[in-house]
Amino acid sequence: MKTIPIQLERLRRHYDVAVRNYDQIALLDLSHTLRIWVELKAALVSISPKFSNALSFKTAIPAKKVLKAARGHRFVFSYMPGGVITYASQGHLSSGPEMESNSGDFTTGIAVRMSGDSKIELGKYCVISTSFEQPLIKALEAEAVSRCTYVQWLASEAVRVAFIDQSGELKSVAISREMIVKRVANTLDGSHPSAAGGVDTDNQFDAPVHHLLQYKMGGLSLPYFILMKIAQDILDVAPRFLGLNDSGEKTQ
Repeated sequence: MKTIPIQLERLRRHYDVAVRNYDQIALLDLSHTLRIWVELKAALVSISPKFSNALSFKTAIPAKKVLKAARGHRFVFSYMPGGVITYASQGHLSSGPEMESNSGDFTTGIAVRMSGDSKIELGKYCVISTSFEQPLIKALEAEAVSRCTYVQWLASEAVRVAFIDQSGELKSVAISREMIVKRVANTLDGSHPSAAGGVDTDNQFDAPVHHLLQYKMGGLSLPYFILMKIAQDILDVAPRFLGLNDSGEKTQ
């Protein structure tokens, strides 16, 4: 079937533009194309059992002691095993409301690997609205990594956030890859125009996803940076199991 090679090349094209300059149109199209890859998950089970059954995707969550210490505080945790490449950071690593002046105590952690050709690789985003000391600061690095299938990976945690909701209460939410793809695509103009409203614009995950727009990783709003990581992982794994080369062409 030509559907999968075309959708893979479509994903690659939007990703290649987005990772180079954070082009707004490419990011919108990236969110919509990833939504298609979410919707393909059932079909891929029959189209490519090898791809669907292989434990080729990695997911990660913070250490239990970190989550325990962060309880009762605002926080954002997004662990990205294998790192995320970007050429468009312009030296920016991370930012968020807790890191602004006069915001009070906070702890932040980010994994960085530099390169000489303007490329950097970022591996995790952590910010907590309280001051950690050792050994908790060291524990931020101790992510719990698991291997999983494509379907399991989509359903696993991409980001965990604790924020003050409209009622003034502190709410903690874990958001899966599948859910963040859908909410970004459906509410931030990737698949549906936000100005039009509609029945799919009042989801329980919309408030936390929109809250995450205040945070930046590598100079890009965190929800979109997470989408770049999701796209990167699909592009790394899919060609090997779907019988495609790096250009998205069918191999023998």
